[in-house]
Amino acid sequence: MLDVTGLNQFYGGSHILRDVTMHVPQGSLTVLLGRNGVGKTTLMRCLMGVVRAKNGTIAWHGQTIDALAPPARVARGIAYVPQGREIFARLTVEENLLVGAASKRGVSQVPERIYTLFPVLKDMRKRRGGDLSGGQQQQLAIGRALMSEPRLLILDEPTEGIQPSIIQEIGRTLRKLVDETGMTVLLVEQYYDFAKALADHYWVMRRGEIVAGGAGSEMEAAGVREMIAV
Repeated sequence: MLDVTGLNQFYGGSHILRDVTMHVPQGSLTVLLGRNGVGKTTLMRCLMGVVRAKNGTIAWHGQTIDALAPPARVARGIAYVPQGREIFARLTVEENLLVGAASKRGVSQVPERIYTLFPVLKDMRKRRGGDLSGGQQQQLAIGRALMSEPRLLILDEPTEGIQPSIIQEIGRTLRKLVDETGMTVLLVEQYYDFAKALADHYWVMRRGEIVAGGAGSEMEAAGVREMIAV
């Protein structure tokens, strides 16, 4: 579904992404693991077109999308939940969700399927986003991304700063999206146990390079935990 080949990116004199090559199979949950500062967020921003890669290619269903702006990538079926959530604090929950449907015409209300996935959002739909807890804001950010009806959902460290009960709830929701709707998920994560429990496929990034990859069932045997701890 998504193929990244030879991607390089620089910030000033720093080489952030180094010939990154990876693929995300359709209808699966793929995790990208690595410590802070290895380039994971930069890669996600390149995938969405927020940052233009210096060179290399990003292909979506076999077609290069390097020249497309972020809204065009969303229209193609890619949605992004950024690190830190970035919700609109002064807008209500409902308004935040409707912002996620900006690429769709004629959407004036939140579909019930979003509230079924995240019942707390329905209960709090008239509250301002900034009044929600961190875990509730993360659910709102995911719900907002799903409003564009994506085929690929990219999440950048959704467990960061979230209480364990909400982490498990988010995990169940992501697995449900893949298994029951056929959505493809690319999950960026540092929390090894959470990633291992969900992964169909994995990649490991270190110092801007992809250093390992394979089936999620092979993560323990491949020593992935040790790779991201070094």
